[in-house]
Amino acid sequence: MPPEQILRYLDRIGLRDAVPPPPTLETLRRLQSAHLLHVPYENLDLLRGAITSLEHGALFEKIVEKRRGGLCFELNGLFCWLLCSLGYQVTSYAGRFIYPSEAGIQMRRHRVLVVTLEGKRYLTETGMNSEGPRAPLVLAESEAQWDGVTEYRFSRDAFWGWVLWKRSPGGAWRRLYGFTEEPQLDIDFIMPSLFCDVHPMSPFNKTVRASIFLPDAHLSLRDSKLTWYRKGAVARSRSVAPGAETAQVLWDVFGLRAPEDAAL
Repeated sequence: MPPEQILRYLDRIGLRDAVPPPPTLETLRRLQSAHLLHVPYENLDLLRGAITSLEHGALFEKIVEKRRGGLCFELNGLFCWLLCSLGYQVTSYAGRFIYPSEAGIQMRRHRVLVVTLEGKRYLTETGMNSEGPRAPLVLAESEAQWDGVTEYRFSRDAFWGWVLWKRSPGGAWRRLYGFTEEPQLDIDFIMPSLFCDVHPMSPFNKTVRASIFLPDAHLSLRDSKLTWYRKGAVARSRSVAPGAETAQVLWDVFGLRAPEDAAL
């Protein structure tokens, strides 16, 4: 990513640095937090039958220039490019979500980013459609880590590989996703992304999905319901009518102008 694009990316996420920041752990924390607070998760292109492009230029145009969001392949894909351009050592893996448990074993359809920094490895995440890690997490077994809202830890499993566990205040530990350590390239995410785009079993091409992080909350629009989550629990929710009201909520709450041909 050229320096001028880095600066435009930083401006998009509210970090108006005059020069690209150094690749430190503190910078990684700032970048991840800012990205979550400014760039929404959303599936609007899928609702107009578009095929998602994972090319760097297309991702930059959509997320930075057009101020849109995207799915995990787009959000973590562009974030990976930014981190690599800033000098971080980043490895991508393919993850499987483990919740809800009644869904059984799901296909690998999540891009996982791990940064190696000063002899440690950190999971960094900007592509969740629910409350997820707000700060880099040390990839270490059994060590509980607090991100300011939710507690996380990792375990190892013969099938799932590294398993990310999550516990909201007052709640029980539950598995979020797992990933094994086969490094993935950008092209490896084309097939799962295409599944999300067009397959009849995809949960992402049916109804509007949008979400955004706030400093102490998470907002989600799914299945015609707008929900505010605080500390991992539902604080309040309301129904949203399809069509014009959904389009207005997307703009007012998530800063998204829906494409005219998206089926809202």
